[in-house]
Amino acid sequence: MTDSIASKVSILRVNSTPSEQEAALSRTLGLPLLAANKLQASAVDYYLRFDPEGLSLYSNEPGAPGAVRVDFSDAGLNYRARDSIKHQNIVKAIGLRGSNIPNVLDATAGLAKDAYLLASLGCKVQMLERSGIVHALLADGINRGLQAEAKTAEIVRNMQLRNVDFFAVACHLPPVDVVYLDPMFPIRSKSARAKKEMYLLQRLLGTSGDISKMLELALSLACRRVVVKRAKMSPCLAGRSPDIEFKGSSSRYDVYLTRAGAPV
Repeated sequence: MTDSIASKVSILRVNSTPSEQEAALSRTLGLPLLAANKLQASAVDYYLRFDPEGLSLYSNEPGAPGAVRVDFSDAGLNYRARDSIKHQNIVKAIGLRGSNIPNVLDATAGLAKDAYLLASLGCKVQMLERSGIVHALLADGINRGLQAEAKTAEIVRNMQLRNVDFFAVACHLPPVDVVYLDPMFPIRSKSARAKKEMYLLQRLLGTSGDISKMLELALSLACRRVVVKRAKMSPCLAGRSPDIEFKGSSSRYDVYLTRAGAPV
């Protein structure tokens, strides 16, 4: 599935002849290959490159942040998964208690850091990602995660990925315990630039579509609850107040209970 984006995106080939990986990705995404020595003179806005650390996304804008890639072996991410996850608001928001482990549909997967945290708790997480480019980054990260140390690989095996748009497939999906939403919204301040992943993805892909419809679709699928991740001071999704909210220092989880939703 290719992206409907106005930005010019290419796949950088490091050598004079493209590698099998580069050629395959070019065919899958429908993006042109570009020689590395032609990059600066090109009109490309973004490019993908296979680095030793994995498939990486770059902006060609002068002074842009560095590479964005999916790395489930990241030390900071795994510290959260191992040592502090059970005290985090995301766990309270999805209603996980003891052996009561919900299945989760992450309808807006992004770079899947939250999906990985939920999978580390034993949740089976189905991730949907509408962008072919982000899906490629995720698929590369999953493949590397499955080859990583045993604990990381065990967590990644709880994660399933599909390159589909939630709006297009929601009516065909089976019910799930929890639907998790982390929609992208327009950049509202220069502070977002400090978070290079958010900055690049929002600039590249834009917003997540009709947010009112997104919440309605999620509520129609969730057997227990819909969890929406928001910036701490952001308005509620679609202007609808949640049943419960969990606030942290910078983020907030709004919880919408369904009729069968478990009490907190």
